Amino acid sequence: MPPRIPVRFPWAAREAPFINASLATRAFASTAPTLALGPESPNYIEVPKPAQPTFDIPPPVKGHLPVPRDVFKTRSPLSKASDDFIAQTTQDPKKVAQPGPWSKDAEYRLYKQRLADARKRALREGVKELHERKVTTDQAYTAQIEQSNAERRRLATAPPRPVDVLTQTSVSKGIRDFLGDRLPRTPRKVFVAQRKNAYQKRLERQEQVRRSRLHDLYTNAREFIVSEEQLDEAIEKAFGTDEQPVRWHVGGQTSPTGTGASPWEAGVPEGVMERLQKLKGGEGVGLAKERVKKVAEALTGGKM
Repeated sequence: MPPRIPVRFPWAAREAPFINASLATRAFASTAPTLALGPESPNYIEVPKPAQPTFDIPPPVKGHLPVPRDVFKTRSPLSKASDDFIAQTTQDPKKVAQPGPWSKDAEYRLYKQRLADARKRALREGVKELHERKVTTDQAYTAQIEQSNAERRRLATAPPRPVDVLTQTSVSKGIRDFLGDRLPRTPRKVFVAQRKNAYQKRLERQEQVRRSRLHDLYTNAREFIVSEEQLDEAIEKAFGTDEQPVRWHVGGQTSPTGTGASPWEAGVPEGVMERLQKLKGGEGVGLAKERVKKVAEALTGGKM
């Protein structure tokens, strides 16, 4: 059976630390019984309790109230608040029949007449009061909405405060106009014309690229390898034949009369940096050749 752990009562006073000493199994422990709680106990950490207890907030009421019916809406051309409508609704009898002196139900008939008069009077006064209350409520609601709109409009159009102007970061005028929607509006016709012009220019650039690529393909077609004989010639030109393989010189150049059988025998081949240094040391001779080649191609319309 697991040992019993004393329970800490949240309402226990601090002056009585041994209030639950009778629940402890070890009466002579060095630890106070109220503090001998395991981490699994909800009272392991003491949470202070307020002097006055708090109550849970009641849950919100679900659903919604129905829209009140407009009692003054009628199919008649007359308004219910008008005197003509009230007069037609609560018509008085043309001739009031009074009970005779020997009538047995005289009191009851007089009571019914007084009741009818009271109902008519209550209807007339109630309709008037309801109409006045409706008009007053609508006016107050409309005034509140107008006041709210006016206040919102005043705040939206108010100039910035001096503290905002003095403490704002430096933003360019174009960005401020864009954020404030103060950029000039471009007319739709001008905007459409600009878009059409940009589209035509983009198509022209694409057509120029296609023509340039087609021209390059046409001028370089003579060097294409289309047969096995041409492939063999290209391989022999690049690697040599079995009788006369390609040899490498010390400078990295290839020729049939070279001394080395591998480009690594003459050292590491020159890289990009060495080539750039050679161009700089040669006073731009290589760059000048490339530029002259481009100028000649632009003037003649061909490819070299």
